Amino acid sequence: MTEDSMIGRELNGFTLQSRIGSGATGVVYRATKGDRTVAVKILNEALGHIHALRRRFEREARALGKLQHPNIVHIEDFGVVDDVVFIVMELLNGQTLEAVLQRHAIEPGRALSIMRSVLDAVGFAHEAEIVHRDLKPANVFLVHEDTPDGEVEKVKILDFGLAKFLSIDELSKEGTLTRRGRVVGTPAYMAPEQITGISLDLRADVYAGGVLLYELLADKRPFDYERRSQLLRAHLFEPIPTFAEACRGLVVDERLERVVRKALAKDPADRFPDAGAFRDALEEFDASAVEFTLSEPPERTRSSAGTSSVVIQPDEREALTSSDDVKVPNGDDKEKAEAKDSAEKRPRVSSDAPTEIDEEPPVHSRSSLPPEARKSAATSTSTFPPPGQGRSSPWLTAFVWLLGLLCLGGVGFAAWYATTLP
Repeated sequence: MTEDSMIGRELNGFTLQSRIGSGATGVVYRATKGDRTVAVKILNEALGHIHALRRRFEREARALGKLQHPNIVHIEDFGVVDDVVFIVMELLNGQTLEAVLQRHAIEPGRALSIMRSVLDAVGFAHEAEIVHRDLKPANVFLVHEDTPDGEVEKVKILDFGLAKFLSIDELSKEGTLTRRGRVVGTPAYMAPEQITGISLDLRADVYAGGVLLYELLADKRPFDYERRSQLLRAHLFEPIPTFAEACRGLVVDERLERVVRKALAKDPADRFPDAGAFRDALEEFDASAVEFTLSEPPERTRSSAGTSSVVIQPDEREALTSSDDVKVPNGDDKEKAEAKDSAEKRPRVSSDAPTEIDEEPPVHSRSSLPPEARKSAATSTSTFPPPGQGRSSPWLTAFVWLLGLLCLGGVGFAAWYATTLP
């Protein structure tokens, strides 16, 4: 096993003791300062020279530094020491909601409790005009704490690295992480307006929260396509399946289902205005709002496709939102299958997103002609002359046919008359 050169290093008085885990852009260490133990998140050394990733870390630290809430991970310090970009945060003992869902479904009462805590935290961020922008089970951490009343599960929201400030702060003139038409997010939880790259606001988090709540109650997301292109199109165009359609034997209170569907509306104007309003709408519901009518739970089919953050390029967005794109109506399964088949045949668009999210082989254009030949064919004139230039008039054609019939009749009559002569 390769020795980690960061172990034992000191950053602003925090000594790195051991490695806890790593992700696409960061590595987390257990560190100490005096008698305190913390977690230190460091930008991957191989990526340290990428300015955009450094800005992401700084953005995460500034966002979290403003959000002092019991359900949001607490940030103690951040900075750059000898080209090492780091964030110091409270050390959490527990597991992510994603890790729990990979093993088993969550009972309804616990699901609603977790969701209320998530919306409490995101609602607090919304009051500070901050959009989380990447709300998903992997960014929901479950901590179990001992209290006088017994063990209590506490929710902590992680990773505001994709946060977009609605108000431009005093440290930067930039108010957005997107650049030159690129958009960022996690495909399985992205709101339609986030996919298309238009201006998004607090309601994008409401949509992601709706996907999360749907997943907690149905034990599957509303859209579970393996290919990223299909998944993004579904968020844009496909209707949300009912809970009964998503999970056999699942019965959800009609009022609760309406709340979830409101959060998942395609049009932001039809959603809750912010996470706080979404949370208030859940207040009246408890475990009795969800029940299973089957003695045996259905087989789990949970997919991990589309659950990592990606960058969607402008050309990919254009292909997804073009005028001839697939729009699946509220039709039957046959119509949906035909629409999906049509989408599958459409040429793919390249992207710099991680390959594990959307492992699509290169698909060539339907035409086998080289570009020059296709251009020539597209600009060439028709081999059929336009009306009035070399094409017969319908009336002339009818007259010729009538004259022919008269001549044929005359010949027949002459032949018959000849047989009657003596």
